[in-house]
Amino acid sequence: MLCVLLYSPAHAAVLLSESFDYTNGPLTVVSGGAWAMHSGSTPQQVDVSGSRVNLTGSESEDVNRLLAGQPYLAGGTTNIFYARFVARFTALPSTGGEWFASFKSTSATGFRGRVFALTTGAAPGQFRLGLSSGDNDAPTVTNQTDLSLNTPFTVVLRFANTNSASSLWLNPSSENDPALTTTEAAAAFTVAALALRQNSGIGTLTIDELVVGTAFADVISVSSPVAPFLSAVPQSQVIARGSNVTFIAAATGTAPLLYQWLFNDAAIPGATNTSFSLTNLSLAQQGDYRIVVTNLAGATTSAPAALNITVTASTNGPAAFTLLTYNVKGNSIADWSTNSPQVQAIGRQVQFLDPDIITFQEIPNTNNGMSQMTNFVIAFRPGFFLATNSGTDNFIRSVILSRFPITRSTKRLDGVFLGSFGYSGFFTRDLFEAEIAVPGWPLPLHVFTTHLKSGQDNDSTLKRGAETRAISNFFAHGFLLTNALRPYLLTGDFNEDVNDPPNDGTALPTLTSAPTGLRLITPLNPITGSARTFNIRSLPLDSRYDYVLPCALLLTNVLSGEIFRTDLVTNISPALPGDAATASDHLPLFLRFANPFAVPPRILSFGVSNAVGELNWSAVPGGRYRLEASTNLPAWTPLATNLLATNGVVSFSTNASGTMRFFRVRIEP
Repeated sequence: MLCVLLYSPAHAAVLLSESFDYTNGPLTVVSGGAWAMHSGSTPQQVDVSGSRVNLTGSESEDVNRLLAGQPYLAGGTTNIFYARFVARFTALPSTGGEWFASFKSTSATGFRGRVFALTTGAAPGQFRLGLSSGDNDAPTVTNQTDLSLNTPFTVVLRFANTNSASSLWLNPSSENDPALTTTEAAAAFTVAALALRQNSGIGTLTIDELVVGTAFADVISVSSPVAPFLSAVPQSQVIARGSNVTFIAAATGTAPLLYQWLFNDAAIPGATNTSFSLTNLSLAQQGDYRIVVTNLAGATTSAPAALNITVTASTNGPAAFTLLTYNVKGNSIADWSTNSPQVQAIGRQVQFLDPDIITFQEIPNTNNGMSQMTNFVIAFRPGFFLATNSGTDNFIRSVILSRFPITRSTKRLDGVFLGSFGYSGFFTRDLFEAEIAVPGWPLPLHVFTTHLKSGQDNDSTLKRGAETRAISNFFAHGFLLTNALRPYLLTGDFNEDVNDPPNDGTALPTLTSAPTGLRLITPLNPITGSARTFNIRSLPLDSRYDYVLPCALLLTNVLSGEIFRTDLVTNISPALPGDAATASDHLPLFLRFANPFAVPPRILSFGVSNAVGELNWSAVPGGRYRLEASTNLPAWTPLATNLLATNGVVSFSTNASGTMRFFRVRIEP
């Protein structure tokens, strides 16, 4: 056991120094009675292991340790107290949280300067600390920095026994660092001990390196460097394409502090300040931004701040294809014929938007739903190709329509067992794929659509998470192994809102993880500016469930996008009444894509060595190019044709001896 008790009431002093360096066991026993139980129904629940004291919300014992020289009366000469400890949480507190540490008086019920843990206001999976100077059961102030599990941080609590004024620092290096301060319920208080509390709501944590003194320098040594701590973290933002954005952070710790911003975990050259700005945003800049702060004592990295680039409705630029994705709520519909008011409402929207490719989810599998889709094409999309061979749960399925030839359609993951992905059950429906021959493209377009498990109960969320892991595994270890250069996208109803995820909220982060190559975009309704797509039948809209996730190649070629809502559209033909709610409880997404292969090549370099010339030009991965030569410019002869670009640069070597020649590179028609 390491324990130092010093007392000198006339000047600054250490009143308690506790490292919890005991043998493993109940704290009140292994400390030889230095720690005593003061409340709770079951003794000896607070235990020590690995020189740390363990606190958990599932137990009730509360303990305290007397300070040297106690009691300290408000009328005495020692009136300011500082407590320092290192905390590490391994399980989250509850939303409202509970307090777990405080100063204690000589009475059995006197506790002030209460330190709380809670998740209110924090990002999913993170938490915050709060503070009360009174005997409150809820904090009166809360820090604005999100804290992470399994990450140790230093807490310093300041308490005045004359009026109970309290302050709280996180990882401070000096008393001048930013702190929480509260003075509610001002009252004199007799300080006798430091208390640790267990209660439902605190989560699970360990405490170590506890020191109580009468000066800040007693508990934080100015000679020891303090590791960086983020007092302000970058926040996720949704910004329109072409706009500007700034991420801001702040840190405490021993100087000098060094800053480095990361984009998708790669260092951004020159981004070494507390803020980082981007101008004229493009879709290629969408992703996760973090900051790393380092000093001599260590480093800390912020949680990712997601930058979502919104796509607003526009008609600028020629489209290579347009896409509509729509959950049409066909489950249990008795009439899915073209005489149905619901189907007619869907058809009117399709005719008005005139998309080249449509992915429908929730087409009824019963009541001849599939055969009725042939009639739908005749009535509303004559001449379109139709793929209906998707998997089904015997109630609904997905359908893909295309103006361009569908060369193949395949159901993936249909009925697969999800045990390998963390759920003892089967995929609800499937991942449906159509390979589409877009005119003029050297490679086909692969369109995938899915309808993940619905429901916001815990079992549905767990199954939905397993389904997304199965889909991600398919892309990373199946499709992309042989089709990495091909353009592809995923659409569907994911039954999860990326901005307000229910329960574990895993669908979008999993589907847009780096191995899948898929990227998140955020189309908005051009009138309301909302990204929500559900439920139009019970306004206001409260969720965003419907998504289009393009690959990186298509992401940079999104011309425009919108959430289409007929009840707000004005100045259009009476043939399109405001019947969005008649069509479905979801709203459709409509996007326009440019041809990613139409980017003109640019000569990067040409060099000659030993009569061999090497030519390098910029290319679109998956694109095909023709190299031509000329001696007089009017007449050109092909040197090489159908050259496939496997990355962003194509290199070609040729004989450079003899007559002088000119060279040019063209996209293969």
